[in-house]
This record gives sequence, C-alpha cells and structure tokens, in this order.
Amino acid sequence: MRGTRRRSDRPESDRRRHVTQTETLEGRLVLSSTVPSYLSPWIPSDLPVVNPITNQRELYSIASQNPNNPNSQLYSNQGKIVSGTDRAGNLWTITVHGPGKVIVTDTTPNDGVLMDNINTIQLVGTNPNTTYVTGEVRASASELTTGSIPFNELIATSGVRSIELNGFTLTNQVTPAVDTPTGIFLYGGVRVLSFNGIVAQLDTSINTTPYQIIIGSGAKPLKYAPSIYVNSIQDIVFNSTATTVPSTPVTSPTVQFIINGSIQNFDITSATQGPITAGYQFEFPVVGTTGRTAIQANGINNLNVAGSAVNFTVSKSAVPFSSNGSGVHRIGTARFGGVADAVGLNVSGTIHNLTFARGLGNPSGVYTAYTSSGQALPGTMYGYTQGSTGYPSAGLLGGLVTARHIDKLTVGPASTLTQTPQNPYFSQIARGNQYPSYYASPGYALSNAVIASSGSINQVNVNGSLQNSEIKTGFNYPAYVNGLEGTRARSQIRRLQINGSLVNSAVSASFRPANFHYARSTGTAGPGSITGSVTGTAYDTNGTTGLGNTGAGVFARHLRGRLPATL
Repeated sequence: MRGTRRRSDRPESDRRRHVTQTETLEGRLVLSSTVPSYLSPWIPSDLPVVNPITNQRELYSIASQNPNNPNSQLYSNQGKIVSGTDRAGNLWTITVHGPGKVIVTDTTPNDGVLMDNINTIQLVGTNPNTTYVTGEVRASASELTTGSIPFNELIATSGVRSIELNGFTLTNQVTPAVDTPTGIFLYGGVRVLSFNGIVAQLDTSINTTPYQIIIGSGAKPLKYAPSIYVNSIQDIVFNSTATTVPSTPVTSPTVQFIINGSIQNFDITSATQGPITAGYQFEFPVVGTTGRTAIQANGINNLNVAGSAVNFTVSKSAVPFSSNGSGVHRIGTARFGGVADAVGLNVSGTIHNLTFARGLGNPSGVYTAYTSSGQALPGTMYGYTQGSTGYPSAGLLGGLVTARHIDKLTVGPASTLTQTPQNPYFSQIARGNQYPSYYASPGYALSNAVIASSGSINQVNVNGSLQNSEIKTGFNYPAYVNGLEGTRARSQIRRLQINGSLVNSAVSASFRPANFHYARSTGTAGPGSITGSVTGTAYDTNGTTGLGNTGAGVFARHLRGRLPATL
C-alpha cells in the first residue's frame, strides 16, 4: 500500500545533516569613544519648547543650557528661560515663547546667583502678537512655604501677547529692601496679564507712592482691550510713627490700575485690607487702614470680584464722581460675590448687568435712629470686633454707583437675621428641647448706599432690607455734588421687587424731596413712574441717607403695585 505523506523538498544532504554545536550569541561592545558613530546613543540637539497658545515648536538649543558649557544660560540671568531657587527652596522659572528674552535681577545682583527675592523682571525685544511669557513656581520640598515668589517690578517697553506668572506676587516687601518703584509697567501693551496677587503695605511715614499697574501709554492708546486676572489684592496703609488709632478713610489710590483704553476682563478674587492678627485689629481698623484699589480705564466689558471688595473704585479720571466726564464709558457686566463696602462705580454711560451678591455696604454697627439731641441709638447688629466694622458704621457711604442707564440691578443680603415667632405658642415647635425655635431671614442688602441713574433702570431685584440708602433715577450725581439740582430728567423703574423693608431708605423716580425729606404730600413729583412690589414696610426713624435726605418709601408721580411710604 502506498502512503499519502508528501516528500520533503529539501536536498538529501541537508536532511541528513545534524547540528552538533551551540549557536553563536550576538556580540556586546562597551560604549566608549572608540565606538563608531552609528553605534553611539542618540543625543537630542534641541529642546522642544512649545508655544502654550499656538502649540507650535520654538527653536531653542539645549546646548546653551548644558551646565558643562561655560557659556550656558544656566549661569546667566537673561535668556529664553531663566530659573532660580530662593533661600527657602522655592524653584521658579520664567520662559519666553516667541521673539524676545527676559532679564531677571534679584535683590542681591552682585552675588552671581538668583537666590533672593526678585527685584525686576524685564522683557526685551518682544512682539505684541507672537510673544508669550509664562512663569511657574514649584514649592519647596524641604520647607513648608506658600509656593509664592515676591517680585517688586515688571517692565516691558514693547508689546507682549500674554504674560502669565503663576505663583508670582507683586509687593514691596522684598528682602533686602530695594529703592526701585513697585509696580507693573507695560507701556507697549499686553492682551492678557495674569499673576498671583498683590500685597501692598504702605507706610506713609516713609513712602506714599502707590503701586501702579500701567498698560499702554497716553501717547499711543491701546487698539485692543486687555484682560487682567489677579488673585487677592491685600492693601493696607498705616503710619508707623503715629500714636493714635487711625480713623480717617484712605481716599487716595494706593493700588492703581491705569489702562490707556478699555478692559475686556478684570477678574480678581478679592480686594481687602488683608489679614490682621486678632490682638491688633483695634490698632488697624478697616476704615482707617484699608488702602484704595482704583481702576482707571475707558470702559470695562466684564468686571468680576469673586469675594469681598473694600475701598474699591472704577472711573476714567483719577478723581471719580467729579464731573460728567469722570466716569468710564460703560460697564457690561459687574459682579461682586462677597460683601462690597465703600465701592464706587463711576459710569458715564450704561451698566448692563450689576450684581452685589452679598449686599452693598457693611451693615455691622450701623445706627438707624437718633435722639432729639443727635445721639445715635443702639446699633442694628451686635457681636462685632472693635475695628472690624465697615464704612457705614462710621457715617460714610457703603457704596456709590452712578450711571446714565442701568439695565438690571440685583442685590442680595449682606447679613442674615434670626427671628422667633410672635405668638408664644409657636415659639417652641420642638416641645422636648425646651429652647425657642429660630428662623433665618434676609438681613440688610443696602447700607448707607446710593445707586443713582440720570436716566432709567429697567429692573431692580433686592433680597433684603434697605437702611439709610437710596435708589434714585432721573438724578445727575455730578450736578448734585457741584451744588446744582440733581433731579432733572424723565425716568422710570420698569420693574421693582424688594423682599424686605425700607428703613430710612427711599426708592424714587424723578422725585424731589422737600427740605431734604421724602413725603408724597410735600415733595415734587416729576415725570417718573415705578412699577413693582415691596414686601415689607417703610420705617422712618430719623436716619439720614447718603444724599442727606430723611424719610422712607417709594416715590414717583405714577406708582403701580404694593409700594409703601411714610407720611
């Protein structure tokens, strides 16, 4: 029988050969200078520096960063990449993407190393369209630090597209001390400016020069609207030689943003006095030592303060509310997330959307009534620390907003009130705990505040009560401060909703009070109208508003809705 297995195609000699020795292994050579070039390890000749915005490669040689190279930029304070480590171990790096370079000088420029606080950061040869500057700080691994690097000055005479210095704080508290001015001077302009924060400590017995952040120059206004992003602004002013506790408010700017054009976005976390040790709070009262943070620009599209804003102003001129031309042209959207106290918005045009989420004016310690001899009656709120009260408790304005027209105004409560039921039967809902039941309600939304529009306001929503405050339309505030009659135009509040009471406060449209007292029977009602509702009651306890008027209620020639008023 014949098998079906197929015959192999290999020759007979190959099929008979048997392997009797082991296979030779691949040779291994020690890498040395005698190894041919094609067997040497690959060493990159370029460092891939990528533009953070366009994601394009930047040409930059790694040879200039080689520590073994005597011409290495690691031993220089200027170049595309400059890095240093302070004495606490915080590592910082500044990188220039695109045209230009950075020159960094610390407070000890002659020691040959960047180990101390930064005095100046200077950008040279930059391009306003293609240069991006980034900064990064890595916190010390050996010591507990905040991971922030203080710097005294930032300069750029030519334009820069973007400057983002994460972890860099502008302050004059650098060591050793320097005599260069503290500020940011970007005369060529910048589209985006972002850095960690500002810590301003101004001792008026030594220096009264404010911190200045200048973008653009007066001779060449900006063709674009820059965006500014800053975390906290801590602004405190004091006199180290004074023997009395300061009580006079600081009215001159101490942190000054001067933008020679309009602002696209101004976004900060807060602008306050900064933290004070509890035991020394009475020596540094909020009213007497909080510096004024001032913004000067032609207009702002978006203004956002996530937290509190204290002694904060927006205007076009150095002196706000001084004339019809002192205000910015417009504010698109303005939002204050925390308690806003001594905030001034001087707008010559329109405010489209204005929000005070935690009220305007600090209500702590505010007096709402006076005796016939002029003595102030007890405060409306208790439990505050001496020196921590705001501007209304000192008899000053808690806020001032002027505009030609306001589209929408929204105000939330700055405080919360707790109440018990009037009926004793319901005062203890839970019978077993033997304690009364408390219920929270919105407190005061406006305290010693004035919101005035020379035209109309479309919509007003207030959640909380008003005390010693006014919302007034058809009123020209610059004319009023110059001794002229302020109420002079037709106006209306198209929709008014107040969830609270009016305590020595008035809401009016083209209405002139007689002898500085609001009353429907004696005042002069011009061509104004108000439509809406007030859930609470109008109370007149002889308190005075920021415009020097008394009385309480809603006043206009045409009134529609539940709008109470005192006689």
